[in-house]
Amino acid sequence: MPLRKWIIGAFFGLGGLPGAASAESYTIAPGDVLSLRVIEWEPIENRAVEWEAMQTELLVDAQGMVTVPFLGQITASSLSTADLSAVIAEGLKERLAVSSSLDAMVQVTSYRPVFVSGSVRTPGEYPFRPGVTAAQLVAQAGGGAMMQGVGTIDPREILSREGDMQVLRQEAERLAIRRAMLQAAINGLDELVVPARPDGGAWSEELIQSENEVLRLRKERRTRELAALDNQIVLLGNEIEALIDRSEALERLVESSRREKDNTQALAERGLAVDARVTESEQALALAEAQLLEVSTAMLRARQAVTQAEAEQLALRDRELIEDTRELQQIEEELERVLTTLDTQQSLSALETGLVLGTGADEDDATIPEPTVTILRGQGEDAVRLSGLETPLLPGDVVTVTLPRSATRWFGTQSGTASQ
Repeated sequence: MPLRKWIIGAFFGLGGLPGAASAESYTIAPGDVLSLRVIEWEPIENRAVEWEAMQTELLVDAQGMVTVPFLGQITASSLSTADLSAVIAEGLKERLAVSSSLDAMVQVTSYRPVFVSGSVRTPGEYPFRPGVTAAQLVAQAGGGAMMQGVGTIDPREILSREGDMQVLRQEAERLAIRRAMLQAAINGLDELVVPARPDGGAWSEELIQSENEVLRLRKERRTRELAALDNQIVLLGNEIEALIDRSEALERLVESSRREKDNTQALAERGLAVDARVTESEQALALAEAQLLEVSTAMLRARQAVTQAEAEQLALRDRELIEDTRELQQIEEELERVLTTLDTQQSLSALETGLVLGTGADEDDATIPEPTVTILRGQGEDAVRLSGLETPLLPGDVVTVTLPRSATRWFGTQSGTASQ
């Protein structure tokens, strides 16, 4: 290895994933935070000098781009850190016209996170650590003891989970009543049509009354807005009728002024009328024609305003329908999320209760069924699904833990609820 390269390598040190081979093979992706260092070899002084102005962090944005001083935005996604280092070094040499003894070093400072969802106590986003496995991530999210069938669960956690489930039930009921209100609004009904609850219980009368009031106020507001547009259209129609009458009168005036002008012009040619009389008749005709033009223009504006008001009436109905439909979709998605979370909590609660109380199994058999662990890696057409607790994770992986579903649900099946 040339002396310059050896000294620069020692100057930078090692970084990234453990081991040089891993660092070189790692592919940069959106969400990564990179560190950039640039060093130039000075052969006269026989030493390497770092460019402090270029010592910075680079965030890979959603488009896979990084912003490098002097170079602007360049593509980093799908490149290794070594490839990006070479691209930056060559770009700086060309942009700043420096010697070939210039090197850049890109290292990963912070990897994009990994995610865990499903039957764990604390789902969500977790920082990536090189070498972490699916089992370690799930254990970190509070699923380790459950998956191993270890019945060391604090009964207070069961009580806390019951409280959480009660909150979820109330939220599901609120969303179901709101969904019924939106369906009534879309169908033009005056009151909610609430379906029977799958568990046979009664809906909250307070919630139903509240949403009926919301439905009534929404309908009154739309009625007022439509009535205002109707009044505007009526006033414009009256204005148009008045303008038509005035236009007809002005047309008669224009015709009379034109005959007067022609007669005066004929008399002037025969020497029986002075030029001043001709001028007066021409001015009277021009004034009448100008007034007729103004009335015609005002009539056109009024008709355009009528067309616009009628279009606003249609747009008002369409806009409310579109907004109600969009909100209904959002409510159904939120309801589905709440019911899924509630179902997971019920499954965990049943399993935890069985472990604590030792019901339904002998001491040697008090284990929880093995969960299903799925790892989603990549996005779009390049996404692949892996499985296994010992699978090493990569930045951006999504780990989903699924336990056997509960035998019953508080609010019916997901598909049944969404279609009611």
